[in-house]
Amino acid sequence: MKKACVIGGKGKVGNFLVPMLVNDGYDVTVVTRGETNWYLDKKEYADVHEVRLNRNDASFVKTIADGQYDAVVDMICFDHSDLLKLVAALKGSTNHLVVCGSLWMHGTSDLVPVREQDCREPLCEYGRQKCAMSDDLHRLWAEEKFPGTIVHPGHICAPKHPIVNPQGNLNADIFAALKEGREVLLPGYGLDTLHHVAAEDVAGIMRAVIQKGEGTFGEDFHAAASQAMSLNGYARHVASLFGREANLSYAPFEEFKKQVSEKDAAMTWDHISHSPAASMEKVKNVLGYTPKTPYETVDDSIFSYYA
Repeated sequence: MKKACVIGGKGKVGNFLVPMLVNDGYDVTVVTRGETNWYLDKKEYADVHEVRLNRNDASFVKTIADGQYDAVVDMICFDHSDLLKLVAALKGSTNHLVVCGSLWMHGTSDLVPVREQDCREPLCEYGRQKCAMSDDLHRLWAEEKFPGTIVHPGHICAPKHPIVNPQGNLNADIFAALKEGREVLLPGYGLDTLHHVAAEDVAGIMRAVIQKGEGTFGEDFHAAASQAMSLNGYARHVASLFGREANLSYAPFEEFKKQVSEKDAAMTWDHISHSPAASMEKVKNVLGYTPKTPYETVDDSIFSYYA
């Protein structure tokens, strides 16, 4: 039987990916710190092995390598030096390493939708680390034929979990305001974009990568909804779910940030300064995978967490 290991496998994406791999015939091991419970109800979880490890444990990479897994999925690598440590341990012991990246590997986009290979000038350290991981995997395949692939999600949406709202932050009151017809302030003219993705689609793309195998080695793939949404479009959609017209007002960001909390303003700025709009053509053409529409992507979270 084939063996797979999902590091951070009880998170938002892992809850979907692990059952997929079980159904694909893998003997699945989940590496977890033991602080998270499954949030879905899937019979396949009963067939999963659980190993409790912290990435800082001295035995971390050796334990993964000793498992001799056909596929290893790393959902929680945030520093490219950690990736290199894992790669060094896995050489010769795995057929495929799939790493979770981020759309933040792109900076601001010159042309949209942005392709995987374009605009790779990250705006923050998080994005720089994810971009460095991508560069590492490209190089390792070209120079050493190490079988690695990186998948870059947008804003991940999962049932029973909070998601980025139409203001570009995590303030739950924005959803309540749209539901109740209260006024919602948007930065600028509401034309900045967000690019959500269903956790199920991130899992589905990772599964497709594993199934495709060598054709994905040394490659990047976006994981996002079929299209990005403007703040305006998102707000109007949310209001429409509750039979409302969105009651929207607008202000330049410098004025906007005076009217919201410091935390909300910082997160809004992070999102609108990126305004992600990722091309999904490579995923469709190479992997044969079609993700959900943006509205389908957010609806599950809205109704399971905010409604």
